[in-house]
Amino acid sequence: MKRTLLALSLSILLLTSCGDKPQTVLFNSESFAFSIENGWEINATVNVKGFEQVEKGSNNLFFTNLYYSVNLYTPNDTIYNADYSSIIDSTTEKIMDKQIESQFELDSNFTAGNYVVEFIVEDKYSNTKDTLTTKLVLE
Repeated sequence: MKRTLLALSLSILLLTSCGDKPQTVLFNSESFAFSIENGWEINATVNVKGFEQVEKGSNNLFFTNLYYSVNLYTPNDTIYNADYSSIIDSTTEKIMDKQIESQFELDSNFTAGNYVVEFIVEDKYSNTKDTLTTKLVLE
């Protein structure tokens, strides 16, 4: 009986430790503001790694399916939904990371001050997501 329990325990341990599931991780977030005629142009980037890449078809292509949203927090903590989109693409090799770029404009109602840009990225294949913020100063 002890051997059976030991074998069962070891089997469960092996099954749960094998097959590392991807975990989406964001890093190197940056944001820049440029003054334009009627307000501001914001450029923001973030890098993502740890997302799942699914091999499909006989062409040996690796597909990526990421969804992202960008929020802007104003100095008085109002949230502005600045941008959102998805990245669905394929490569012939697995890649280690990917850069996500966002560009949006703010009208003259946005005054000078300290803002926060928040990236939220979800990997649709692994159902994992991560959030990362960066500071933005409008002068």
